[in-house]
Amino acid sequence: MLMLLLAGPLLPVQAAPDVRGVSDLRILELHANTLKLPDATPAAELSVVVWRDGAFQPVVFQIDPVGDADMVWFEEGELDRDAPAALFTGDDRLLLRLRDAGVQAPADAAPAQGRILSELAVTGSDDERRYFYIARSDPRRDDSWFVHHDLRTGTTITDSYQLVVDPDNELNWQYLGYDGYRGEGSIIDTLKMRMAAGFLNRHARVTLDNTNLRPTLTGYKSGPLRTVMHLETRVVLAGIPVMKLHVQAYRYPDHYEAHTYARVPGLYRRTLRAPEVSVTIDGNAQYGATVQTARSGPLRGLVDGRIDDEERQMIERGLSSDESWILFDSGKQFILLAELDVPDNLSGIPLALVYQDDPHLAVEPEQFPGQLPNLGYALRGWPEEQEMRFAVRMLFGSDLHGMAPEDYADARTLTPALQVTPWPRSVPAAAIPQALPEAAGEARLPAAPDSTRTTD
Repeated sequence: MLMLLLAGPLLPVQAAPDVRGVSDLRILELHANTLKLPDATPAAELSVVVWRDGAFQPVVFQIDPVGDADMVWFEEGELDRDAPAALFTGDDRLLLRLRDAGVQAPADAAPAQGRILSELAVTGSDDERRYFYIARSDPRRDDSWFVHHDLRTGTTITDSYQLVVDPDNELNWQYLGYDGYRGEGSIIDTLKMRMAAGFLNRHARVTLDNTNLRPTLTGYKSGPLRTVMHLETRVVLAGIPVMKLHVQAYRYPDHYEAHTYARVPGLYRRTLRAPEVSVTIDGNAQYGATVQTARSGPLRGLVDGRIDDEERQMIERGLSSDESWILFDSGKQFILLAELDVPDNLSGIPLALVYQDDPHLAVEPEQFPGQLPNLGYALRGWPEEQEMRFAVRMLFGSDLHGMAPEDYADARTLTPALQVTPWPRSVPAAAIPQALPEAAGEARLPAAPDSTRTTD
């Protein structure tokens, strides 16, 4: 006892980062053309199994056809598709929950019905290699469903969050709740999308908001791992019909995405000056919450109704397409990690951080007074290509799982490594190396929105 007293007070043991817990939130999106499947494979004949308890067992999966602009294809929509909708090919997506993966199956294993086409080895941020197997003509299915979305009421319910939007306007969020959240009422005020430009000069500006941009639903698909809404709206600035905006809203078990695409004719690029598109989410009186970004370093915003010098520096540092994450921590068992993705050919567009902390500032639409805080992105200028394409992801969680903000952001956004091996496997399991160089068959899942790769 004396030795313990002389040694001084015992310090609390810091819990190890729960990287596995963060990885388990991920939804994988795999491209058909990376999975080494036979040409012209009918999607209806495919399923996914894992090796568990000495046998192949079915797991939840979802297949979505993909068309132009890397968006989910709808037969009644305007976007084209190169292949018949019944085939799983090209950039079509296979969605899986990483947490459902199993161990590697014996080289001579076979399902009771059908056959195995390929083995998928996925290595996430926890450095653990996990396995899925693509089967053909195996009728077994796991009928679990993880996203419940009612179009009529605008209500989404998953195991982790509850989201209510205006059923007549997807942009107008009305309520966001999270399981275990220790605050009161809705976490957010609403989602805000704004488009602004000067007509012939940068000073005579016109601004459109949620009300003017009211999108029309033209396609809908409901699946066990995500729902997809395809929305369209015509953008009219100063009486000029500038473009048709295509927006796809994706709801996943633990996050939400909005993908935007538009062709921008050259005439309007020359006529409209200093264009800006912003997407933000407005908090509901989140006093005491903190904000950090991919470029903030040691700087941190504190939501207290005013902008201090540290927050001004954080705003000035801005963001880029390569460093775009924003981390909001309510301090009440809810965090929001936002990420913006643009395709490589559009990555040079200037990107600004929107950060407003003001109880009196009005930025319509509003349910509750003030911007406490209003957080998000502003894309400034036209891209060099005659198209605009970007995706905003909002990843929900309870805490950082013992990780530093930058490590948590990486764990939820970086693309896992994928190795695909045709089945039956020709190399014994013991001879397969744990880390393969690029030339030996290991690939990275393409980054969104070129892939609409999702992160959890």
